[in-house]
Amino acid sequence: MASRVKLAGLIAALLFILLPSFTLAQDVNFGVSPAEVHIDNLPPGEATEFELTIHNKEKLAHNFTITSFQPPEEERREGRAEFPEDSWISLSSQEIEVAANAEAEITAKVAIPREQKWAGKDWEMWLGVAAASSDLLAVKLYVRLLVSTSPAVEAKYNAPLVTGIIVGTALLGCGGYYYFRRKARHE
Repeated sequence: MASRVKLAGLIAALLFILLPSFTLAQDVNFGVSPAEVHIDNLPPGEATEFELTIHNKEKLAHNFTITSFQPPEEERREGRAEFPEDSWISLSSQEIEVAANAEAEITAKVAIPREQKWAGKDWEMWLGVAAASSDLLAVKLYVRLLVSTSPAVEAKYNAPLVTGIIVGTALLGCGGYYYFRRKARHE
C-alpha cells in the first residue's frame, strides 16, 4: 500500500511539473510566414531576396531573434543537401521588436558565389525565429528554406559563327593586301 501511495505521489508531482510546460508549448503567441520558401534556378553569382513576416499575437511588444540552422539529414527533404555556407544568407536584422498585436517584416537575401561547382545543386537551411524571453520554455518556429541553383551552362561551339569570323578575317586580310600592293605600284 505504501508503494502505491509513493507511486501516486510521484505521478502527481510529474503531472504538476510537466503539465504547465505542455500547456505553455501549446499556446504559441507568435507566428512566422511563410513557413516554407522555395528559390529555384538561382544562377551562381546572383542573389535573390524574400520577406519573412513575424506576427506578434501578444498584448505586449516582444523582441524576436532570427538565426540560421542546419537541419539534421533525417529532417531534410529528400534529395536536399546541407547548405554549404551560412554566410550566403544575410538578414536585414537578426533581432527585431514587434509591437503588441502587430507584425513586422525582415528581408532575407540569398547570394550564391560565382563558381560552377555550385551549379545544379539542391540545398536546405532553416531559419529559426524565437521570442527573446526569460521563460524557461522557449518556443522556436522554423522557416524551411529550399534553394536550387540553375544547372551549369555548357559552352557550345557555334560552327557557323566561328567559320564566318575566320572567312571574314581572311577576306579583309586579302583585300587589304591587294589594296596596299596596288597603291604601292601606282606611286
